[in-house]
Amino acid sequence: MTVVQVEDLVTGYDRKNPVIKKLSFSVKEGHFVGIVGPNGCGKTTLLRSIVGLLKKFHGTIIIGNHKIENLSRRELARRVAFVPQLMEPVEGFTVEELVLLGRTPYFDRFSFENEDDYDAVTWAIKELGVEKLKQRSIMELSGGEFQRVAIARALAQEPRLLMLDEPVSHLDIRYQVKICKLLKKLRAHRSIIATFHDLNLASRFCTRLVLMKNGELIAEGTPDEVVTAQNIWKAYRIKVTIQTNQKTRRARYVLLP
Repeated sequence: MTVVQVEDLVTGYDRKNPVIKKLSFSVKEGHFVGIVGPNGCGKTTLLRSIVGLLKKFHGTIIIGNHKIENLSRRELARRVAFVPQLMEPVEGFTVEELVLLGRTPYFDRFSFENEDDYDAVTWAIKELGVEKLKQRSIMELSGGEFQRVAIARALAQEPRLLMLDEPVSHLDIRYQVKICKLLKKLRAHRSIIATFHDLNLASRFCTRLVLMKNGELIAEGTPDEVVTAQNIWKAYRIKVTIQTNQKTRRARYVLLP
């Protein structure tokens, strides 16, 4: 089943100078899709359009069986959750309280949290392995811990599609791998789209990659199909050699001297 389909998308911040230009791709249920490409290629703009934060100039975005313009903000939030790149902790919240904010799309006006909401929060906290942090102030968390809590909040929305903008960009190598392993596990229940700077990391954990340059599609497919010397030259203008990990069978690039 296709969870999201993007067709001939043109979008950006100035109609006369769009960032995304006629881009098309789709995400099927259970896939972990990595959006990769050089700085400024439009990765964040693409995510903002899919989640409805940025209006498209042209093209079609279909979430499930619905065009995005036919979904209310509340309906969209029940289907798609978004973790931005620069999410900052806000003083005054415990971990549990922050994760509970993910249930907002399910609240009626003047209503209170119910048993279903707390069950979803408990489940999300357990999935991300932050049970011991439940009553801690979010101001006391490390960067890696806070990133897990931010993902737990999005997971509490119970979305079919989880989207993350550079989820590992500010973390050390240990937490980068931890977060990617968690995302790989979470795709058993939903589809995931995440942007990455590190092409090797994306290749290791994602089931499919979308390679962009200047708002246009360079390649889409499995990591082995996308991570080729020719595609990397097109996108980054650097020469590399491609090696395959004999254990994982995943391709990785090595810079040439």
